[in-house]
Parts: sequence; C-alpha cells; structure tokens
Amino acid sequence: MSLRKSHRFRIVLSILISTAITSLFASVVFHWSGLNCWHDDIDINSGRVRHTRFILYCQIGDRTEETWLSRACDGSFQSPDWRRVNTFSPLVHYSPHYRYHGAIDQIELLQLCDERIPFESDARRKVGLGILALWQNTSSYHDADQYVHAIETVVSKLHRDGASIITASDLPDG
Repeated sequence: MSLRKSHRFRIVLSILISTAITSLFASVVFHWSGLNCWHDDIDINSGRVRHTRFILYCQIGDRTEETWLSRACDGSFQSPDWRRVNTFSPLVHYSPHYRYHGAIDQIELLQLCDERIPFESDARRKVGLGILALWQNTSSYHDADQYVHAIETVVSKLHRDGASIITASDLPDG
C-alpha cells in the first residue's frame, strides 16, 4: 500500500514539475502573452494607473492607484479611458512600445519637480489638466513629453534662482 502511494506521489510530482518547466519555457518564448504577464495602463481622463496580472490567460490581480497627476486634478474626471503603457513578462525586462509608453514616467518626473520646489495647488491643477488634454487630443504621450520637459526646465531655472514655490503663472501653458 505504501509503495502505491509513493508511486502516485512521484507521478503527480513529475507532472507538476513538467508543467512548471513547460509554463516557464512557454512564457519566455511567448513573452507578453496572457500566459504569464502584467500590464500597466493609464486612464487618460484622470491620470490614475492600473496594474493587472495574468497567468494562463486568467486575470489574477487588478490594482488601481492614484498618482500625482490624478491628485493634482482634484477628481474632476470623466469616465475612465484606459490605455496600455507597458507589458512585462518573466525574464523579459522591456515592453513593447505603446502610444502611451512614457505616460507613467511623465507623471513621476512631474512629481519630482513638485518635490524639488513645491507647486501651489493652482499650478498642480494647471499642469495636470494640460497633460490630460494633451494625452486626449494627440492620442499619445509625445506632445505631453515636450510639455513636461518645458516644465522641468522652468523648475530647474527657478530652483537655481532660489524660488521656494511654483505658481501657475511660472509655468508654460499646455
């Protein structure tokens, strides 16, 4: 009796190990597929970020988070319009290039600017609404990238000049 259980255990263990190895191999060969991947999406109406996780084409996780941009706009949003930013898979440390590929980095750069010299709430709102409008009107992050870099240039100059706060009038229009 003990011999049968031991034999069954070895068979089940062999199947599990084979399945794990096959899944790992398949996820490397078919990277970015729903077999084993995670996505980052941006809501171009609010600036919120959504992270989803898939294994064997089944969604096993979904988390939405507020960002500097969504907080800057004070919740004046339309219904969500999610756009793909990144897709990652195990052992693949890069993502296909999507239309909004740089959107999350743009938000992080704006947050760093705000940490360098605090923005007044009107300045945050001006920047936030400007970025959202550029994303919505141009269907990509490229034009918003130019705007973010213009803001970064202004913040760097004002920092060198000793400014202690950024006002809406200090910033370029989107």
